Amino acid sequence: MTKPTTKAKLDYKYIRYWSKQYSRGGQTDQRGAVDFGTVEPAYMVKGLRAELYQISKGNYDEKVMNDLVGKKRIVKHGSYDDWARLMLLWLLAVKG
Repeated sequence: MTKPTTKAKLDYKYIRYWSKQYSRGGQTDQRGAVDFGTVEPAYMVKGLRAELYQISKGNYDEKVMNDLVGKKRIVKHGSYDDWARLMLLWLLAVKG
């Protein structure tokens, strides 16, 4: 897989919030996405979806993502792109 040539100027505000609040204590990412989509207001869900969409298109800084959500997502899903696509699917299942 090739790395993106242009990096997003994302501040990862919503992913940072999701990671701190919903990605702790052995909880799966799917459960964290479902809980986020169920509990948080629509603007938060929309913001997270927007950031995940950018990541799913390869528009991210890998070093920042490593620090923010951890390299275990690459090991499990193959790339942050694929992880973001799954997260989007799980969020859509809650509030399509």
